[in-house]
Amino acid sequence: MPPPDDLRDELSRLPHFRDLAPELLARVASVTRRLTVTAGEDVFREGQRCDGFYFVDSGRVKIYRLAPDGRERIVHHVGPGQSFAEAALFHYGTFPASAAAVDGPATLLRIDGSRFLKVLEEERALATSMIGSLCGWLHALLDRIEVLTLISAGSRLATYLLRLPAHGEAGELGVELPVPKKDLASELSITPETLSRLFARWRERGLIRVEGRRIVLLDTRTLEAVAESNAAE
Repeated sequence: MPPPDDLRDELSRLPHFRDLAPELLARVASVTRRLTVTAGEDVFREGQRCDGFYFVDSGRVKIYRLAPDGRERIVHHVGPGQSFAEAALFHYGTFPASAAAVDGPATLLRIDGSRFLKVLEEERALATSMIGSLCGWLHALLDRIEVLTLISAGSRLATYLLRLPAHGEAGELGVELPVPKKDLASELSITPETLSRLFARWRERGLIRVEGRRIVLLDTRTLEAVAESNAAE
């Protein structure tokens, strides 16, 4: 395990710990280790006993569950600076879903569960910091629930594209899909076929240009209208 000092800077940039005093940050670092998982390798499986939680340092991790028919259902993706599995540690005791690296290797920071809970019990400042950070994540999840349940597939996709970091000049902005299209379809709760039809329809209408995982937004005004209208296209 790396010495705690090796991880203090990384931990200080994470939402859960960025406001901690140096001495407390050092205690968190002492129960943290770095690990690397290869693309497709599971970090943990659904139903396993939870013995810690994680932050993504580099790469991406998918949180997924298997449907009764064996098909994989993506719950969400986790990128650099984001955490996962806290609820499993604090509440469930077991992992309610599986996690695996996608699109290449992922470097993670693993917080040891039992040792972290002991620090949490002793340090009120750590509990306060965690609560504030998790409340922010809860608001993000509530926003995602609204997107998934209240709007159509086309509105959902337009909203997703417009929220991605864009590069270029007005009238032709490029965004990069952070995940493969099949995983994006699962994350948006639509079928891959529906996603393909939407992209094809929007290409024909001159709204976008598809260049692999790069999507050029040619008509952001119309896409904004689609995002707000609950329309399918």
